[in-house]
Amino acid sequence: MNKIIVILTLCISLILTGCQGSGGVSSRNVDPALTKSNTAKFFSKSAWQSCAIGAGLGGIGCMLAGGKTGVCLASAAVGCGVMMGANYYLDSKRAEYADDEMRLDVYIQDVQKNTYEVQAVTETAKAVLDKNLATLKVLNNQIKNDTLNKKQAQNDLTQIDANIAYLRDKLKSMKKVENDWVSISSQERQSGVRVSRLDQQISQLHKQISVLENQINLVTKQRSAVKVS
Repeated sequence: MNKIIVILTLCISLILTGCQGSGGVSSRNVDPALTKSNTAKFFSKSAWQSCAIGAGLGGIGCMLAGGKTGVCLASAAVGCGVMMGANYYLDSKRAEYADDEMRLDVYIQDVQKNTYEVQAVTETAKAVLDKNLATLKVLNNQIKNDTLNKKQAQNDLTQIDANIAYLRDKLKSMKKVENDWVSISSQERQSGVRVSRLDQQISQLHKQISVLENQINLVTKQRSAVKVS
């Protein structure tokens, strides 16, 4: 029973941490292409909470089957990745993989998974943001030619603003994931593990996040230049 309480406490802790650390930006007025795509779940609070609940239930099942506490904690973490927090993720992987190279291979696979997820979000975002840029160009021309429909313009700008806020929230979560990986690499390096391969993958993750950030910044700059009184 005490072991089950440990897992339940962990599950609740993970959910609460996810609520504090993940995005709470409303999806109201956001382009449906962003919110209804398969990429919408990436780096979201709902995905984080689902992972935490699944981890807790998996850990309880493991303990009911007679598993050891350390092993059950490690198996409960499967699928959550670094989203559970750098320290807990690190502890769980060290408990699961005593061999440094095997553990490093798992880290690299998880970083690659995060990179693919960022890439998927970026591809979806690019299509939406390119459309937003085209809309802003049209609005600028209408303002110059004094042919602007203010009501329609306000509707367009409301959605563009919502898209920017939504994606910046995603970006914030992505950067948190990146920072967690940097922390994990640093702690493993201090323990004597050669982490050059891991650092290379983290660099790729950083580059992909930067692509999305540059896209968002471009649209933000163009949006700030459009004034509808």
